[in-house]
Amino acid sequence: MVLVVESYPDLRAGIVSALKRYEFECDAVATSAAAVLKLREHEYAYYVIDLDSPDATDELLASFEPGANVILISEDDASGNAANGFATLRKPFSRDELLAQVRALPAA
Repeated sequence: MVLVVESYPDLRAGIVSALKRYEFECDAVATSAAAVLKLREHEYAYYVIDLDSPDATDELLASFEPGANVILISEDDASGNAANGFATLRKPFSRDELLAQVRALPAA
């Protein structure tokens, strides 16, 4: 299961649609605060998180172990987070790029 954290409704829906097309189950939320609540309720195999979200918090990123199956998306270069073992994807990106990133992560 994938947790998608994206504040823009259209982009969030597009990400979920792309993942569901390849049979990934998804939960999607608009805020980091909502994501933290979801993490208390469920375990996820993969995470797609928008770093450009207005409420992006360190609390959310700190909840992941280094090497967790996290893809960080951003308009800026988010490669500094690669030190934590997180994958990065720069906006704008295609569905194929997103799916390639998810498939490149270890199976959970």
